[in-house]
Amino acid sequence: MKSSLTIAALLIIIFVLIIPFSVGASEKRSLVITSLTINFEKTDATFTVNYDLGGLSKIFVLLMGSKNLEPRITSMFSEFDYEIVKMDQEKAVLRVKNVSWLDKGYYFHDSIKFGEYIDTVYVYTSDSPRPKEYSHINSTQPTFYRS
Repeated sequence: MKSSLTIAALLIIIFVLIIPFSVGASEKRSLVITSLTINFEKTDATFTVNYDLGGLSKIFVLLMGSKNLEPRITSMFSEFDYEIVKMDQEKAVLRVKNVSWLDKGYYFHDSIKFGEYIDTVYVYTSDSPRPKEYSHINSTQPTFYRS
């Protein structure tokens, strides 16, 4: 009986400490996007969003799941038509639809704004083995590539 009370008390203390870090303005500070990798695939793309969570936020995500991170991802990529494929404590994988169009054998992508600046963006296209790297940008860069 005493051990279950001790465990319950510890859980309450943890939740009291964690919940303020997961709501409101502190949510933006607790998730820092460290890099974005864009893999263009014909007219679609896969975005791999790498982020760093604060220590308490990692515990919260571990206990409660990554659903509370979705509003942050939504605000960052609101200009894109995407679905979340995977989300965990370290990264989110998004399947982005119709970001490019085909014309005369080339795929073209126009710049699209992010919700804020991202420090490092890696862009992979099907016609190049090496990524293009961009630093501190707030939108995708105009790109063309062959399939």
